[in-house]
Amino acid sequence: MTASTEHPVSHSTLAFGRIYADDAGESHFGALSFDMAERSFAPPAPPFWVSRMDEAVRQGFLVVPTGWVGDLHPAPVRMWIFLLDGEMTFEASDGECRSLVPGSALLLDDTRGKGHRSWVIGGNIATLAMVEMPVLGR
Repeated sequence: MTASTEHPVSHSTLAFGRIYADDAGESHFGALSFDMAERSFAPPAPPFWVSRMDEAVRQGFLVVPTGWVGDLHPAPVRMWIFLLDGEMTFEASDGECRSLVPGSALLLDDTRGKGHRSWVIGGNIATLAMVEMPVLGR
């Protein structure tokens, strides 16, 4: 197999979901997008698509038991969650729901206001990686 830096498909943008609170404290889902640029990230390995790198505060893992339900609550910190195993549903306070499957990512940015509900779907635990992000404006 020959390495090539030419790609038939552009990977110029990645999109993810976000839960945020509006000025009245109501939470909603929104969209985030990240510009990607092809670059040499780990030479001498071939280049690939990379976003900007943001600062993080800390990281860890969460194991949420089967049947767990979290009633309306704001996110304890601004964080990315990445579902590794199991399935969960998140409901914004405006009533919109989104289900996450393994490989899904969601920015929990509703650290004030009514917050969101979340629960484990099905008969398995949910395993997540979380990355705490700085609060914007600080």
